[in-house]
Amino acid sequence: MIRHIPNFITCLNLFFGCIAVVFALRGWLLFAVAMIIVAAVFDFLDGLTARLLKAYSQIGKELDSLADLVSFGLAPAALMHYEYTRVLSSKISYGFDPVSLSWELFSFFPFIIVVAAALRLAKFNVDTRQSEHFRGLPAPASALFICTLLVYVTTTPKWMPLFNTPYAIPLLTVLVSGLMVSNLSMISLKIKALTWRGNQIRFILLALSVVYIAFSFTYSWPWSLTLLLILFSYIVLSLFIWVFPPAYPAGDDKAGSGGT
Repeated sequence: MIRHIPNFITCLNLFFGCIAVVFALRGWLLFAVAMIIVAAVFDFLDGLTARLLKAYSQIGKELDSLADLVSFGLAPAALMHYEYTRVLSSKISYGFDPVSLSWELFSFFPFIIVVAAALRLAKFNVDTRQSEHFRGLPAPASALFICTLLVYVTTTPKWMPLFNTPYAIPLLTVLVSGLMVSNLSMISLKIKALTWRGNQIRFILLALSVVYIAFSFTYSWPWSLTLLLILFSYIVLSLFIWVFPPAYPAGDDKAGSGGT
């Protein structure tokens, strides 16, 4: 029974991801984002539980990827599709007009994220280099970045005009999808030892997160802005270690390793 506990938690990830898809297609933005965040929590817990119980299995690895594809690929893509349909509503007549039809077809552009997430997860399953760092932006991080950005922009009037242009969501789609399928080295948050050496970037990210959270309470920042800053810092710091990889002694395989 113990070895099935992580798989059960993974199934909860998938379950809430399915609910997020339904909420997204209904236009219930905050409910959909909440379900994606819940799925992300279960995605973290299944790996943690597997490590604590030493309950690793090949089926668990594959099940995790399938759940992540729904929760962090399909769900955020459905959110962006709904929002993009709203943005393009003045251009879509739902008839046979060629111009209207082309815009309606273009509204499905955000589903490229699902394809990128599938490629990202498949690469992670077969890439043995991703022990210390990921290669490419992890699917959960990309989903949370999209969700928090959508919530922040749609609840902040000064950003709405920029977001309501026909090209904002396609550009965001290309950016996130490109980061997922890239070979850029991204930080893995797995800390194997509480030492400064080898964990410098992780501790810096943790310190920045604490600062952002403190500022959010002090200045009443919206939670979406706080989480967005944390995720943005994660991406920037990951790009930093990709450009300036840490130096390790000869034979240490950590240098240049990458992630999901």
